Amino acid sequence: MTGILSLSRLFSRRKPKTLHRMALPAPPTDDPAVDSVPSRRAPRLEAAIGWLAAFGFLFLTVITVVVGVQSRDRALAGAQDRTLAAVRVLAEHAARLFDAADLLVEFAAQETAGRPWDEIAASRAVWEKLNAQRARLPFLDAVWLNDSTGLLRLTTVAHPAPYSDASDREAFLFHSRGPGAGTDQPHISQRIIGRVTNKATFLLSRRLSEPGGGFRGMASVTIDPSYLSGFYKELDLPHEPATILARAGDLDVLVREPDADPANPAPLSALARRTIQASPAGGVAHDDAVIVAHRRVDRWPVHVVVQLDVAPVLLAWRRLMAPYAALAAAAALALVALSIFGFRQAQAARLMQRDLEARVRERTASLERTVGERDAALAQKDLLMREVNHRIKNSLQVVSSLLGLQGQSVGDPRLRDHLLEAGRRVQAIADIHQLLYRVDDIHFIPFHDYLTDLCRDLERSAQAEGGDWRLELAVEPLDVPTDHAVQLGLIANELVMNAIKHAYRPAVRITADAFTDRGEADARTTVNTIAVALRADGDTLRLSVADRGVGLPAGFDWRRSRSLGMRLIHTLSSQLGATLTVEDTAPGVRFTIVLPPQPVG
Repeated sequence: MTGILSLSRLFSRRKPKTLHRMALPAPPTDDPAVDSVPSRRAPRLEAAIGWLAAFGFLFLTVITVVVGVQSRDRALAGAQDRTLAAVRVLAEHAARLFDAADLLVEFAAQETAGRPWDEIAASRAVWEKLNAQRARLPFLDAVWLNDSTGLLRLTTVAHPAPYSDASDREAFLFHSRGPGAGTDQPHISQRIIGRVTNKATFLLSRRLSEPGGGFRGMASVTIDPSYLSGFYKELDLPHEPATILARAGDLDVLVREPDADPANPAPLSALARRTIQASPAGGVAHDDAVIVAHRRVDRWPVHVVVQLDVAPVLLAWRRLMAPYAALAAAAALALVALSIFGFRQAQAARLMQRDLEARVRERTASLERTVGERDAALAQKDLLMREVNHRIKNSLQVVSSLLGLQGQSVGDPRLRDHLLEAGRRVQAIADIHQLLYRVDDIHFIPFHDYLTDLCRDLERSAQAEGGDWRLELAVEPLDVPTDHAVQLGLIANELVMNAIKHAYRPAVRITADAFTDRGEADARTTVNTIAVALRADGDTLRLSVADRGVGLPAGFDWRRSRSLGMRLIHTLSSQLGATLTVEDTAPGVRFTIVLPPQPVG
């Protein structure tokens, strides 16, 4: 604005001086060219300024709308991704919970197998065993054993068991229908009010059979919904979604958090029901008001549902867009100011032309000139008109420059690269969990399969971006404990990506503080080879990534590197208690991770 005021003062000081000191002879007033030329050009200048202002407003409006729509779509897509991630975590938690509850039911069935019901009801030892096992599982209320008539014979709530008849309960009726039709499988009941505890709960039960296959009774555990509600509440999910656990089939709600009436949770919405029926294994759907994601809990007939209102997502989006809207408003105000300035300049130029024409007419009325003098006057007027047009051109250049400065856009390609790298790191963790779904023993994963798939994916991605890349794998079949696989997978991802990005690039100036500037070696090879090795060395695990590229910069210390990748490798190595060594193999460099002795598969 200081520059604009300075230019306007400069024009305002110079124009009066020119107007008052010029006295030009002119042609007679009956010459139509005198009136027609200025009257045509002045409106054209104002029209051009008007069109420029309109185009500026249109450009700002289009940019604002496009940015707003794209950011809104990204906000909704991000909310869907977070909802799906929450559903995966909750489904895994529910699967572990039901597996543990089923193990307790099987333990109760084995402890009472072959014993008469009267002996079971009177056995204090059996009651204490079951109570000790139940005490280890805080999400369970009690263990229940009912005979073939539905009469309660043993419960961890009290000894001896109080009177209770479950013959009319949905779970008992399900198991008493006879063998087959799935009645020998574990069953999850509807939400009920316990007749002994008088609490809201639901059952996980199994059929008890006689040696000949006859119905002997039912063993069950009651799961505490308040434990699940408390767990869902502690997750602190963004935008406070509703977390629901519902039975498959009839889609009765077992747990809902939050809920206005915990004793009688509200049923699933119509959108959630349609989504589950359309895709029973899992999926996500949304409408204008809500986002619904669900997932089937492993082998159990229950679904975890996360339902997120769109309103808080859009509110957060509006808060995020508020500074950009203010910036657009400021740009619009600046454009208005520039347009007003341009119109005033055009009006001043038109008034100047009119004043000059009036002076010419006054002068020609009293003077009679010869043809030569008239030609000279015409030449002087032509010179004056050139000066006027020159000033108008300068004014338009000022307006054009200011509009150009206001129209520049700001871009940050580094932010896009950082997000892509973060996506690769999340994908690396997701691949670990994908392996967990396929293996039988969740305590160990086949890390050689994971590392092979990771390297091939990175190789294909690097080849798609250009260059002839080849990863040479020397991977031994090796299982890794699950609690170490994520850190080790992230380390492998960082080392291979670092080699792909920096090992074979052209020589650049080297700095010891930045690992991305890796040296001045010759990188003219046509095939960029990276060697990845995984092997067991005695009781230790050894992972190495080597290349024959530009090597390390002089004085490089990876422990002090400010590179995010090296800091991540350092931190994850420390968490694993692993040893990281960096060798300058000239040409190239080798990173080696040595994991201390650990139990492996």
